[in-house]
Amino acid sequence: ALSAQVFRAEREAVAARRGGAGRAVLVADSTPIARKFLTLRLQSLGYDVHVADSGEQALGMIEQQAFAIVFLEAVLAPKDGIDGLRLCQAIKQMHQPPGGIEPAVVMVTRLSASADRVRGSLAGCDAYLTKPIDPKQLHEALAQFVRSPSKAAPPILTAAMAAP
Repeated sequence: ALSAQVFRAEREAVAARRGGAGRAVLVADSTPIARKFLTLRLQSLGYDVHVADSGEQALGMIEQQAFAIVFLEAVLAPKDGIDGLRLCQAIKQMHQPPGGIEPAVVMVTRLSASADRVRGSLAGCDAYLTKPIDPKQLHEALAQFVRSPSKAAPPILTAAMAAP
């Protein structure tokens, strides 16, 4: 029970740090319709959405600005040689992300086989959503990775941090 409390406390602490990136999220997808759909959905929820149509463009943006979450198509068009899985690895290997905040990486893809999920996990993604995006799963990912700055730290976090 205590290990579950500590795990939840650590997850909540990471979400609070990502909340420090504000409501900025990045959508990286080579398909204009997919970018537009996710952008409109996230904007309607109050997020400051930035978009990239290639892995190279997304990486350049991530090196310059802190994002709470990066929504990333696993199969970005290979025009620049950086696909979504390689981009995810690059994000997770950044030694000093802007603002000191490592963004959560959520793969958003049409690939739904268990082998694809394993590849995403091995690349370091934090969550995996399949297209078409289920609004409930999107809301769950947002709640998991970005805590609203107005929320107080939950009692579990305080108790876990106070424990010897």
